[in-house]
Amino acid sequence: MSHRTISSLGGPLAIATGGTFIAFSVLSYLQMMYDGRLSYVYQNAAQGMLMMVCLFVFLGLLIASMGLQLILEENK
Repeated sequence: MSHRTISSLGGPLAIATGGTFIAFSVLSYLQMMYDGRLSYVYQNAAQGMLMMVCLFVFLGLLIASMGLQLILEENK
């Protein structure tokens, strides 16, 4: 008899959450650049915004990689 394992939604939800973090942070940064909020008067805020975007991208990739790890462990 083969035992059928039920796959959990943990991996795909983690990948989706990570993708959302990445997309939201990059798109909001590009929108601010398009609106001119990071130029001239606000040019000192550009480094802070870039740090925020990098933080969100890092967290998004961390969540995505944890989700991939969960998927790979379930397929063993």
